[in-house]
Amino acid sequence: MKAIIGGTGVDTLPGLQSEKTMVATQYGDVELFVGTGKDASLVFLPRHGSEHSVPPHLINYRANIKALVSLGVDEAIGIYAVGSITDLLKPEQIGTISDFIDVTGGGRQHTFFTGGSEQVRHVSMDRVFDPALTEALLQEDPSLVRGGIYCCTNGPRLETPAEIRSYRILGADYVGMTCATEASLAVEAGLRFAALAYSINWAAGVEGSEVAFIGDAMIKQLRSKMTRLCTQVLTRR
Repeated sequence: MKAIIGGTGVDTLPGLQSEKTMVATQYGDVELFVGTGKDASLVFLPRHGSEHSVPPHLINYRANIKALVSLGVDEAIGIYAVGSITDLLKPEQIGTISDFIDVTGGGRQHTFFTGGSEQVRHVSMDRVFDPALTEALLQEDPSLVRGGIYCCTNGPRLETPAEIRSYRILGADYVGMTCATEASLAVEAGLRFAALAYSINWAAGVEGSEVAFIGDAMIKQLRSKMTRLCTQVLTRR
């Protein structure tokens, strides 16, 4: 099985034949959509819930990843809305993520290895995003921006201009609130994982004005493009 994980702007996947399913895990129950018919090999997981009702710092990331594993998922692509810090990925563009910086501050459950019966393990993060799966995305759509560093904040508030300046110094190209936690757990669980970032705004202070988001019509276009891309890549593997 293969999975697509969506978030802001990608809480549904129109066109995917699927059935809503509740999966029980040791960390809690997870609502997701299991493909049927031509899409029987796919699972769609809306990380914020299908009604986008769960803020980023309260998402049950461990339950989400465990639910995918329990369904037999071995590859997944995460889709992340971001704010652009550098010109690498500009608003309305889509690209792959090559690495991340995590500044969430440890305020969320971000590992399966918590000691005791869960053991203690130090999992390598040298290569978070699977090279073959990432390259498949780039080959399928040459218009994608190649690579980029994602800075993961805790949320749900947006960042200050001073924070964005500091993230730029650290080397971040864009900022979001979910990828680092999700990707780390996917690696711990043994999933082959790739990630797409799509920019919906310039981050605070970058353009010298208040944060302004792209319109719903453009987000819908980007969602359709990313949905087709992920589906095509995953169903061929």
